Amino acid sequence: MSQGAIRSEFTHNVARSVIDAEEFREHAQSASTAQLLLVAVHVTADPTLLDRYENRVGRPAALPLGGVVPAPVPAEAGVREELLQLLEETLTSHEQPEYLAVPSREDFSRMSTVAVGKPIKQTQIDMNLEQAGFVPDARSIEPTKNPPKTLNLAIIGAGMTGIDAAVKATDRGFEWEIFAMDSGIGGLWWSQTYPGVAVDTPCVYYSLSWEVTPDWSRHYPLGAEYSAYLQNIAKKYELEKHINFNSEITRMEWLEADQVWELTVFSTVDHTSRKVRAAAVLTAAGHLNRPNYPQVIGREDFAGESIHTAEWRDVSLEGKRVGVVGVGAAGVQVISAIAPKVGDLTVFQRQPVWLSQNTMGDGAVSDSERWLRRHLPYYLHWARLSLFAGVNSISHLMNEVDLTWMSEHDTSISEINEMVRQACLRYIDEAFGEDSELAKKVTPDFPYGGKRPVRDPGDDRPGGYYWALKQPHVQLETSGLARVVPEGILTADGVVHELDVIIWATGMTLDFLAPVEIVGLDGVTLREAWEDYLHPRAYLGGMVPGFPNLFVNDGPHTGVANGGAGHNFMAETVNHFIFEALQLAVENQATSIEVTQQAYDAHTAELEEKMSHLIWMHDDKANTYYRNPAGYVILPSPFLPEDYWTRSRKPDPSAFVLREASDAEAAA
Repeated sequence: MSQGAIRSEFTHNVARSVIDAEEFREHAQSASTAQLLLVAVHVTADPTLLDRYENRVGRPAALPLGGVVPAPVPAEAGVREELLQLLEETLTSHEQPEYLAVPSREDFSRMSTVAVGKPIKQTQIDMNLEQAGFVPDARSIEPTKNPPKTLNLAIIGAGMTGIDAAVKATDRGFEWEIFAMDSGIGGLWWSQTYPGVAVDTPCVYYSLSWEVTPDWSRHYPLGAEYSAYLQNIAKKYELEKHINFNSEITRMEWLEADQVWELTVFSTVDHTSRKVRAAAVLTAAGHLNRPNYPQVIGREDFAGESIHTAEWRDVSLEGKRVGVVGVGAAGVQVISAIAPKVGDLTVFQRQPVWLSQNTMGDGAVSDSERWLRRHLPYYLHWARLSLFAGVNSISHLMNEVDLTWMSEHDTSISEINEMVRQACLRYIDEAFGEDSELAKKVTPDFPYGGKRPVRDPGDDRPGGYYWALKQPHVQLETSGLARVVPEGILTADGVVHELDVIIWATGMTLDFLAPVEIVGLDGVTLREAWEDYLHPRAYLGGMVPGFPNLFVNDGPHTGVANGGAGHNFMAETVNHFIFEALQLAVENQATSIEVTQQAYDAHTAELEEKMSHLIWMHDDKANTYYRNPAGYVILPSPFLPEDYWTRSRKPDPSAFVLREASDAEAAA
């Protein structure tokens, strides 16, 4: 595809919609009055409707804090019918006015308040316009030169981040190819197939801003549906012909004289290696992509079936004695899914996790909601924005430390953090009974957010985690693992738990490219630069001094635990910065771009100062992959989402060394 081939897809113009009045009335019953007003402003292109109605449409329920759902404020009498009539008259006509695609900043701010139920910070407006899908990813450096074919890009990984990078690369005119370790598209959503695997962030938001879809069958879709979403994007944008499947990158070396990276590509099919060259490398391998096993003796001695959730294969579970080790996100999902079918189930818990109550039942998106998302112009955009903006208005507050509060409370870091904790405690008491043995076993001794919270897949009913733990054939074991024996697992209390199948739901290894030998300038490896991976850090766009044209997306401090609502946000934001940096090189006719040590150190110092005010630097009771064995917090971003997004809009030329080929030859 040539430069600009995709740009037309990003115009975000919503197609004219002509609807049937009876259908509209039937499905509109599930839409809030506030949503009807927002759609009306767009389809009539009349922002003065805000003057008339914004204070009369009521207020939607605020986002729940740990399962507490504040009641909405109803609309004034008669207002809903007025808006329904207005929309019916407008959208049943074949002669409609041109829609208002993007309101003014002032009107958008007012409409956002209507959507979320409270004012949105002005610093979030531009970010929200992009992330809700109203405007495309805007170029900060207007290109005056096309990228030369010699500035080709290797993208490592074909998950969400890699797909976003490939589409952006095509749109901006860069030559590229993807190297994917798996045999299909989707990253973890391709490889993770264990029972119950599902997205635990609502997909109206957990999706790419330039490819929103009204067609999710569930608010939290199963893994297969999300995998299909990513595969459909790859098909739509014709990415597959540029993807090398079953291709694992094992080594990368920067060749300064040639101004290229030389990559060693290992075929997981025929076990041969080859070398390829690319001027720039964008790693999109994900945060977590290798199975993690606990340090327990005898794992290979087990006589039955042993399987990790990350490497699932079909095993017979019907009527079997099954042990699941681990109660993180994967453990909770697989336990919830298999509990009804196994003979006996033993859950081995190292540390309990804070569990949020599922208030949505099976999570199915109603037929009416899907109809509204498909047929009411901009309804889907506002559904996406209300979630994104709502989460960002509260999530960081739960992670900010109040030292005065902490001096008086052992298991929370602030008043709002305690509110969420109390909501989770109420769910525990409702499910198991206050002060019951099970309640005590599942109650963490660390603050909410100390490790990644988990959502109950099915609430206290079949298909739910707490429901599963209460079944007579399910045992929750909190004594530590002593060793694995041929018959099953020996726990620290001396009991042998006889098992037919062991499922290791013990998470993934967070190693930021550690399996790949990456050699930069002067033979320095990334392992050395990151102190044997104990202190990994990166400048915006995943840049490290001494490693020209290397961009580590999904790298250190790009987790969204402090806001952003989903991995998709950071994937898009970091990729935007990467392509702006590459365009900066193009505009300066440079063959490489490298962050300076000064800019890198200043960014690291600011990052660590901000991190010092957050939960992960003040609570060490939680066993979390957010913090490595050296005690360094390596995954979450400490920046507010709008702050990180704004910093990533346009690279500061003074932060980089730009080299031309002649400079590199002279240096060599």
